Amino acid sequence: MSNNLILNELNALETIKDNSENYTLIEINQRKYAIKTNEVLEIIKVMELDYSHQMPSFVLGIIKFEQIPIGVIDLREVFKKERIVYDLSAKIIVIKTQKSYSAIICDKVCDITKLNKDIIQEIPYQQDANFFDGLYSKNDENIYILNVDNILDYTIKYANKFENQENKIKYIVDDEESKEVLKSRKDFLIKVTTEVQNQKALYDSGVTFAINDVKYYINMASVKEFYKVNNSKFIKVPNTEDYIFGLVNIKGEYITVLDLRRFFNNSKTTLKEKSTIIILNSEEFRLGILADEICESLDVDFDEIIQNRLQKQDENKMMEFVKDNEIYQVLDVEKLFQDERLTIA
Repeated sequence: MSNNLILNELNALETIKDNSENYTLIEINQRKYAIKTNEVLEIIKVMELDYSHQMPSFVLGIIKFEQIPIGVIDLREVFKKERIVYDLSAKIIVIKTQKSYSAIICDKVCDITKLNKDIIQEIPYQQDANFFDGLYSKNDENIYILNVDNILDYTIKYANKFENQENKIKYIVDDEESKEVLKSRKDFLIKVTTEVQNQKALYDSGVTFAINDVKYYINMASVKEFYKVNNSKFIKVPNTEDYIFGLVNIKGEYITVLDLRRFFNNSKTTLKEKSTIIILNSEEFRLGILADEICESLDVDFDEIIQNRLQKQDENKMMEFVKDNEIYQVLDVEKLFQDERLTIA
């Protein structure tokens, strides 16, 4: 293969990369839809909703997100499809576009993936409104790119077409057992969003680091210093968990080094040329975490962060956000220090 041909292929690959964007894929009525991931604020399990008799029928109810009331739109009604009673596995996607906040309910969230914008096709003969920015064909499957602003504009403009029948028909399961689950999820959202509001200042200026193919973000206020591993000698401590990589003497002080991959139940980290110990800022703990390399400093707008932990209500689920088409997991150091597994460190 000639050098020119190789160069052309590399340029082509770079072009594809530059014209790709992250999308969140959801499923409604066995059809795949995509929303720009940078517009997704939250992925939440379906929960107890607030109601008003004046709501049009395409709004299943209202959630309060960061003190903002947001109507949950049922796209089945907007797209004039047969409606269903959503069970506890349904998801609510909270979205913020340049125009406004909104939320939609879907059967499930499928994936977060990059789509090449160059091969998104136009959809001809769209009726009523341009609900879609285009059609993406992948592995013989069609993915419809949603235009959330246009959908919201349409529902507001033609709200009288969606007459409410005083909620005679429930579209979310409401047996007694399910009601308890839905209420607990609502209470959980209120609790977490309150905590998030109080912690916004923590996510402004930080640094990113890599462990294998995963990129993490840590706030600089949580970092005491960085220490290159080089030829450092790790002291293995008998009868400790496998996520304790060992002790290392740094400037006369012994630091417990945590293998983050092991801590999150993945395979063991191996030392590399650029491996670095990130020593965490704490008066109580002498703790460092092992990273393959330090990547770059990064300023983050808090609105970019997606709280995926609400999707599964998993206390161990890390928050994450997308910036410049990279997905970063947010390392919450305060939460890490509270983990009972570190009491041995």
